[in-house]
Amino acid sequence: MKIYSPHFYLAFFLLLNIFNFVDRNLLIAFAPQIKADFNLTNVEWGLLTGVYFLFFYSVFGIFMGVLGDKFSRMKIAAAGVFLWSLMTAFTGIAKNFSHLIVARALIGVGESALTPNSISMLSDVYDQSKRGTASAIYYLGIPLGVGFGMLIAAYFGPMVGWRTVFISLGIIGMILGVITYFLIEPIRGKLDHSIQNDHKIMSIREIISLTKSTLYKSKSLTFVIVGSIFLHIPLGAGNFEVLWAVNERGFSSSEYNSLFGIFFILGGSVGAILGGVLSDKLSHYFKGGVMSFLTISYLILTPLTISYRFVEPDTFIFYFTLFFISLNVTFFYGPVFASVQALTPVKIRSTMVAIFILGVNIIGMGVGSFVTGYLVDYVFNNSSAPYTYSLITIGATGIISIICFYISGYSYKKDTHIVVNS
Repeated sequence: MKIYSPHFYLAFFLLLNIFNFVDRNLLIAFAPQIKADFNLTNVEWGLLTGVYFLFFYSVFGIFMGVLGDKFSRMKIAAAGVFLWSLMTAFTGIAKNFSHLIVARALIGVGESALTPNSISMLSDVYDQSKRGTASAIYYLGIPLGVGFGMLIAAYFGPMVGWRTVFISLGIIGMILGVITYFLIEPIRGKLDHSIQNDHKIMSIREIISLTKSTLYKSKSLTFVIVGSIFLHIPLGAGNFEVLWAVNERGFSSSEYNSLFGIFFILGGSVGAILGGVLSDKLSHYFKGGVMSFLTISYLILTPLTISYRFVEPDTFIFYFTLFFISLNVTFFYGPVFASVQALTPVKIRSTMVAIFILGVNIIGMGVGSFVTGYLVDYVFNNSSAPYTYSLITIGATGIISIICFYISGYSYKKDTHIVVNS
């Protein structure tokens, strides 16, 4: 069976991930228009962009991961691409809040199929020394998807309206889903030369049992996941970014979408590549491996990102910190996903990535989005800058992730050695 080159798989999965984040974040880019059209409160907006999407995305991600470890990962990913694209188009014809909820929930179901299976397949075409970089390039989908989504909203929104933008992108995505269905899947576990790679397909019960056992035995993996959850709480608060800029920093929706889109493409791309490449190159110099690298990195990045909320938008420091806000969002993806793969046996990698996604989205981004809306409406609602105070409060929770990564480093090398020799 002919297998495509590793770079083809990486480039194609990157393309799908770009569409993933364009479709996911279009709602946020059009926040002022959609919030006004449907007369939504901040709590409703937080639920729509956070909980309603993330619950289905994360819970169904477990099923998609287990199915990917048992059946064809490529075909499962293809079905997911087609479904989320169909629902993106449906968003464009939504008539009420209930329609938006259904669309967001099913977009979550569709998108849940992509990353667990893509990351698993990339580990079949790149060896361990290159997986951090490969994961980082795959996660360029975040800055490129979010950035292009905001630029699309800024330039095409005023021309054709937000509904036409959703419908058009949905149709393009459905075509990509059909193409994905006919691609050849790489050989599972081909580059993991250990006795665990015996090509025996496990039952669903065996997959669940091995997953539970791995989480129980690997202290390092547990703290990687917990640290990543706390790192995602401020990311969930990002659903209010455009509303913050329009209501408290004097930008128009189009102005900020254009500015943030450009900066997110630049800073987010630098962050994704830098995080992956540096972790692959430098992690072996630290006793705690990748986790020590992340601990040091976020001790440097965190003060820069928090300061962004305090500075005025007409200063150089505002743009300087905006670049690092963008870099910060994607910096950890390469190192963290490479670590999850290194700490997980070959046969349950799709499932473990899905569990990771469940935690960081429902507990991390879901909590961040809902609590930010609650703080704006009920805690800081009488203050002069409710969005600013709410975003600073939520952003501070990311400090806990640094502590978790530091603790994870103590057993990281021992736990990865156990997986390699299991």
